[in-house]
Amino acid sequence: MAAGFNAYLIAPASIIPLLVDSFGIDKASAGLSISVFFLAWGMAGLPGGLLMDRYDNRRLAFVGVVALVLASLAGAATSTYLPFLLTRFVGGATGAFLWTANANVVSRVFPESKLAVATGLFVAAGPAGQAIAQFGGPLLADVAGWRAVFVVYPLIVVAGLPVLYLAAREPVRSEEAISLGQFVRVLRNPTILAVSFASACSFALFVFFSSWMPTYATEELSIDLAAAGAATALVPFAGIVARPGGGWLSDRIGERRRPVIVVSFLLALPVIFGVTTIRSAGGFAMLMLAAGATVQLAIGVYYVYVAELAEPGTTGTCLAMVTSVST
Repeated sequence: MAAGFNAYLIAPASIIPLLVDSFGIDKASAGLSISVFFLAWGMAGLPGGLLMDRYDNRRLAFVGVVALVLASLAGAATSTYLPFLLTRFVGGATGAFLWTANANVVSRVFPESKLAVATGLFVAAGPAGQAIAQFGGPLLADVAGWRAVFVVYPLIVVAGLPVLYLAAREPVRSEEAISLGQFVRVLRNPTILAVSFASACSFALFVFFSSWMPTYATEELSIDLAAAGAATALVPFAGIVARPGGGWLSDRIGERRRPVIVVSFLLALPVIFGVTTIRSAGGFAMLMLAAGATVQLAIGVYYVYVAELAEPGTTGTCLAMVTSVST
C-alpha cells in the first residue's frame, strides 16, 4: 500500500515532458504537481493524527484508498491543468491515512523486540515506490499513455488493503480518545519536536541528493544525463536496505534509538563534503550510494522512537507530527 502511494506521489517526475505537452504548460508548472502533493500531505498530517487516535486506523486507511482512487481517476480524465492539480492535492491529503496510519498499525501489530526492523521495512516502501515510478512511468506511458500512470499506481494501494486487514485483525485505535490537552502537549513536547526536526533534516538530505544531483552532475561534472540519472537512482535504492537496516541496528544495540540517529548524521557529513570533491562518474555513483545509505539509516528509527515517547493514546498524533514536519 505504501509503495503504491509513494509511486503515485512521485509519478509526475518521470513524465514531466508529457505533462508539459499535454497541458501546454512549462516545466516549473508541471513540477507543482509534486509540490502540491507534499503540501496537502503536510497540511493533513496533524488532523489525520488526531483522527488516528480516535478511530480505527484500518477504516481510515480504507477511506484514504477510496479517496486516492477517485482522485487518480479524476486526474486521468481531466483535460486542463488546474483540475489536475486539485486531484493531486486531494491525493496528497490521503497520505495521512495511507502512510502515517499504516505506520501506526505497524507500531501496534509487531512486538517491541521486532518493531524497529518492522518499521524500517515499512518505510522502505517509500524508496521502493519511487523506484517503481521512476523506472516504470516512462515505460507505462509509452504503452498506454501518460494518464495510465496515474491510474495504475493507486491499484497497488488497493491491493495492499486486504493485507492490512490480515495483519491487523482487530481495530487499531487508542483505548481512550485523545483529549485537547494531550494534543496540545504533543505539539509542545520538546523531545518529540526535536525528533521531528531531525527527521525533517534527514528527509531534506534525501530529497536533496535524489532530486538535485542529476543536474549537478551534468552541469558541474560533465556527466551525461542518462548516467547521472542512473547514478542518482542509487539513492532511493540504497534506502530499501538502509531503512530496515537502521532499525535492525537499533534493536541490536539494546533498542536504543539515539545512537543510530547520531551515526546517520555523522556518516552523512563526509558524503556531503564529497559532493564538492568528486570529479569522476564512478566516484559520483559511489557517492550517491553512500548518500542513500547514510541519510536514510535513521528514517525508520524516527517513527519507532516517537511511538515510544508518545503518551498513551497519542501515538497517531505523534507519528503525524513527524510526518508533517518532515514533508
